[in-house]
Amino acid sequence: MRITIKKLTVQYTEDDHSLLALDGVNLTLAPGRITALVGESGSGKTTLGKAIMGLLPDNAKVQGEIFLDQDNLLVFDEARMTPVRWAKAAMVFQNGAANLNPVHRLKDQVAEPLIQRGTPKKKALKLAETRLTAMGLASELADRYPHELSGGQVQRGLLAMGLILDPPLLILDEPTAALDAVTKSFVADVIQACRAQNKSVLLITHDLDLAGALADDIAVLYLGQIMEHLPGRDLLEHPAHPYTLALARAFPTMDAVRDLGGIRGDAFYRMVHAHAADNGHTHVHTHVAAPDAFHQGGHAPPEGCLFQPRCTQAIPACSLGSVAMEITPDGDHRVRCLRGGIARALHFEQVAKSYGKVTALYPTDLTLMAGEVFCLVGETGSGKTTLAMIAAGAVSPDQGTRNFQGRDMDLLMKKDAASLASCIGIIYQNPAESVSHRLTVFEIVAEPLRIHNTVTNESALADRVKAALSDVRLSCAPEFLKRYPHELNMGAIQRVCLARALVHEPDLLVADEPTSALDPSVQAKVLKMLLTLQIEKGVTLLFVTHNIGLARKVADRIGVMSGGRIIETGPAARIINHPDHEYTRTLIRSAQGLIRPRAPVSSSV
Repeated sequence: MRITIKKLTVQYTEDDHSLLALDGVNLTLAPGRITALVGESGSGKTTLGKAIMGLLPDNAKVQGEIFLDQDNLLVFDEARMTPVRWAKAAMVFQNGAANLNPVHRLKDQVAEPLIQRGTPKKKALKLAETRLTAMGLASELADRYPHELSGGQVQRGLLAMGLILDPPLLILDEPTAALDAVTKSFVADVIQACRAQNKSVLLITHDLDLAGALADDIAVLYLGQIMEHLPGRDLLEHPAHPYTLALARAFPTMDAVRDLGGIRGDAFYRMVHAHAADNGHTHVHTHVAAPDAFHQGGHAPPEGCLFQPRCTQAIPACSLGSVAMEITPDGDHRVRCLRGGIARALHFEQVAKSYGKVTALYPTDLTLMAGEVFCLVGETGSGKTTLAMIAAGAVSPDQGTRNFQGRDMDLLMKKDAASLASCIGIIYQNPAESVSHRLTVFEIVAEPLRIHNTVTNESALADRVKAALSDVRLSCAPEFLKRYPHELNMGAIQRVCLARALVHEPDLLVADEPTSALDPSVQAKVLKMLLTLQIEKGVTLLFVTHNIGLARKVADRIGVMSGGRIIETGPAARIINHPDHEYTRTLIRSAQGLIRPRAPVSSSV
């Protein structure tokens, strides 16, 4: 049995507001396949499941089509939907015991779908006990009331109920939420068994580990729209949409090594609201509302991409026109993105650099994706800083091509160097030596704006400087702005350098050993602040370090350098947990303290 959803739109109406829960959703659920639906709370996942089951409330306005094979379920009345539920399609809801009747035993409720379809009660109860036993619940537990069962036992009972009539379609809404690891593993086995029985499974979950491990296909929902449709295997390591990447970065997994990131800004619901405008006409607009505020000032984009206000790679075109789902070049993903998915921020082809007879960087290919943190790791003299300064435009390569945001960097440097420089920020190694000690804090941070003539109005310039200092948690008091570097501690100087790098709001930030001169406590504070700023400002970060232990805590991807060559690149979790190159394994062992100095050889007298 196949479910085909076409242009499904659902609005919940209340007074003069309508909550736009789903917006033109297209999705297919095929026999023998698990389709996972992921996204933040309020993205419309549960609404889609209820729409298939015909269980939406009376205030829901539904448009589109939901085909069960050849039948459009949206034209079915309650009498026609009743035979569909349980027998052809079943849904296991979230919130466990809240979906069971507290005054009936578990086995009575599991048997109810059978009894309603004419099965004698005694036989129905026997079949219910058999199904509950298969779910690991003995007869003693089957005779209990919901409040006498644990959360995991209730979930097993709900699964038994959903499968009691062996429906070809099973919808699971957060089936592992709040479950222990053992019960979660059991539920995963049940879901896989359903696929083996050629059932269509819709798995609604915020557990990206579960979705990636079980699902054949994944649909990523955001504010009622599908942003990406991708193979399950690619969810955590190879997402193609900035929103999917942000979800993966925010999810804790056993393999994860980077500290959890987040998604800048908030978006909970889309509200369609009509009210009288100044010209006397009715003004209809869409705005974003939080759960505790029915109407907020922030309005959703009237056109363009819904994710644009939170996206790390948004460009002006993202706010114009409609955005359709497009197939990515590899053909495995479909994304709703005007840039075709996660864009390249920086791309090298055969870039090389020598200093006299010394080759600092052999011909190298490298790609940085928009909004990611890429760490270059290697020992001193491996070529990290040379590569980083070439990326920043501070050093010219001897050969090869550099492409920044789709444009040739070398041509840009000849035609409009100031424009390129304002798009790239640099944090140099040794903060105390990277700024002039003749300049005050204010002058140090303002200098990039003055050099590139970015801001000509002195009042606006002062505002930009103070905003940059506030971003890095430094004072904007007049007495602090007048201080000189030698009057600051090393941590404060590094923050001033960070404010200076961010003051012209760059798209790429190159940080060369930015914390190597700091003590561990200050290093931790600066790194947390840097990662927060990276998320909130959406910058691409090229982070250079010799400490692979540090890289594992900040990187989305890691590139390992040795002798002027990048010898290995990949997602941070893969590089740390399953390195391919022996040199990478040596770096990891060294960071773990497994390589220790040899004891001195004693000599006999």
